[in-house]
Amino acid sequence: MTESVPSADRVRDLEAFIAAISRELSNPLAPVLLAVERLRSTLAVGDPAQSEAALALVERAADAFARRSRMLLDLADITAGITCVAPAPLSLPPFLESVVARHAEMARRAGCFLALDADHGLQVLADAPALAQVLDTLLANALRFGAGRPVHVLARPLASERAASNRCVGDSRMVVISVIDQGPGVSPEDATRIFGLFQRPRGMLEPGLGIGLCVAAGLVSAMGGDIGCDSTRESAENACAEGSGAHFHVSLPCPEPPCVARQVENLQMP
Repeated sequence: MTESVPSADRVRDLEAFIAAISRELSNPLAPVLLAVERLRSTLAVGDPAQSEAALALVERAADAFARRSRMLLDLADITAGITCVAPAPLSLPPFLESVVARHAEMARRAGCFLALDADHGLQVLADAPALAQVLDTLLANALRFGAGRPVHVLARPLASERAASNRCVGDSRMVVISVIDQGPGVSPEDATRIFGLFQRPRGMLEPGLGIGLCVAAGLVSAMGGDIGCDSTRESAENACAEGSGAHFHVSLPCPEPPCVARQVENLQMP
């Protein structure tokens, strides 16, 4: 049996990938270690307020580490074609409230006003942990690239979303969740490409691995939905444009109305 020897380029690509993954996992650990040292010193002097602040920092950093680890595991599943989600009826307004509340401190540090506007009574068919991860990625990006400006999270039935934007996105029995920032935006040529593995907007200087949106797209697709991006930026060369903004939208199916579900059950009876 003959074993193939990887090319030098392949070895370099693999080494770069391993280094990037190592950075992705090690980045959240530095704040944890710093917070532990701070907590140790505050406990020594008996300062409850500082101890509470240090514990909050540990919690945020540990949560960031857990989310990055989960994202890498999901990436492995998606590339292997074995994404496991369990969509179920999910009441959207309270779910979105909890997601937005989890990012309140990040928004404060970024100087962003973070607002939520979700129509009352909206429901979607979604896997709650998977959808939370998708929105975590979109919100983290919006707060990162739209720092100092408002970030809005909207949830609307697709019919009203289509009427507002003249876009037609799939079936009318869908709900659209939007994350809108006022950062540099995404060029039309990058708007689809950025959902690919290891793809980032051209001209992007900030460090990053380019897997978050790929994982988000895989999770949304597995839930029977669609994800996309609109922007007012005209081209990739205009990467430094101020305030053109990005509009990421996630479309998810609604649960069947009870009367429709009963009709389907009756049709399936012998």
